[in-house]
Amino acid sequence: MLVSNRQRAGDAERTAGLARRLGGEVVARHLILVESRLPLETRHGRVRLADSLQPVWPLAATQGSISGIDTETTGLSGGTGTTAFMIGIAQAEPEHVRVRQWLLTGFAGEAAMLVALAEVLAGVDLMLSYNGKSFDLPLLRDRRRLQRGAALPEPPHVDLLHLTRRLFRNAWPDCRLGTAEQRLLGLTREDDLPGSEAPRAWRDYLAGAPADDLERVLRHNALDVLSLLVLGPALARVLRDPAAFAADPVAAAETWNRSGDREQALSVLAGSRDRLDTRGELALAWALRRAGRWTEAAAIWERLARAGCAEAMERLAKYHEHVRRDWSQALVYASRLEEGPEVQRRRRRLVRRLSPGQGRLEF
Repeated sequence: MLVSNRQRAGDAERTAGLARRLGGEVVARHLILVESRLPLETRHGRVRLADSLQPVWPLAATQGSISGIDTETTGLSGGTGTTAFMIGIAQAEPEHVRVRQWLLTGFAGEAAMLVALAEVLAGVDLMLSYNGKSFDLPLLRDRRRLQRGAALPEPPHVDLLHLTRRLFRNAWPDCRLGTAEQRLLGLTREDDLPGSEAPRAWRDYLAGAPADDLERVLRHNALDVLSLLVLGPALARVLRDPAAFAADPVAAAETWNRSGDREQALSVLAGSRDRLDTRGELALAWALRRAGRWTEAAAIWERLARAGCAEAMERLAKYHEHVRRDWSQALVYASRLEEGPEVQRRRRRLVRRLSPGQGRLEF
C-alpha cells in the first residue's frame, strides 16, 4: 500500500514527539534510541551498579566489556510473525553503566535497529541474558536473516536463567527474573508493567493510543538489563558459598568442575556437608576421590552402602579391587550389586583372583 507524503510526515512527527517524551532521539525512520548513563553508585535493590564491575568467574573467564541484553517483542506467534520492537543493552563501563534502548515506531525501522545492534555487539566481550539463548538471540538472528543482513556478531554468551535454575530449582517457587531480583538483589519493582503486557502496549501505540504504557515498557526493559549486569556477579558469589544462599551445592560444584577448578568444587561441597542429600554425598565422595583422599571418600561410600545405596556399593567394589587390592572385600560389595553383564564380569574376575595360584600374577 502506497504511503502518502502527508501520512509519512505525520508518522515522522509522531515518532519525534515520542522521542522527546522518552528523552531519546530519532536515529532512523521509525527508530528511536534512548540512551542514559547511570553512576556506579546508583542503587539497584540492595546492590550498587558498581557490582557490575566485579568478577563473574566461574560463569565466564572474561573481564572485558560485559553487557546485558533483553528484548521486548510483538508476541509469541512463532515463525516470522514475532518481531523485537525494543532491544535494550546495558554495558558496564569504568565510570558508569551505559543503557541503550532502541524502540521501533513502525516495522520499517527494524533493519536500522539490527544494524545498530550489530555494531554494539561487535565490541562486546561477554553477553549476559535471561533465556536469551533459547529466545532473544535466535529471534534476533532470524530477523537479521530475513532483513538479508550479515550475520549478527555473537560474543561469548552466558544465559543466567539456566544457572539460576540449576542452583535454585528446589529452593524457590520459580526462577523467573523477578524472583531472582527479589532473592539475590533485594529489588522489588513498583508500578512495573509485566513483560506479558508489552506487546499490547506497542500495538495500542501503533493504533493511535497515548504512549503511557509504552513508556512503562521502556522502564521495564531498562530494569531487566540493569539486573542482568549485577545478577552475574551475584550468582558468582552464590557459587563461591552456596550454603549462604540455600543454593544447591552440587550444582555449584558442577559449575566449578566445568571451569576446571576441582579444588573449589570440593570446597563448596565440604562447606555444605551438613545439608547434603545422597546425591550430594556421592558428589563429595567423588571430589575427595579425585583429590586422592581415598579414605575419606570410602568412609562416605560405606555409610551410604549401609543405607542401601547401589552406587556407593559399586564405588566400594572398585575401590577395594583396584586401590586396596582387597579382592575378598571387593567381592562382598560386588555380590550385593544388582545382576548385570558388568557385575557378572567383575564377580568372575574377583573369584579368579581369590583362587589359589591366581591373583598375584594379574595386574
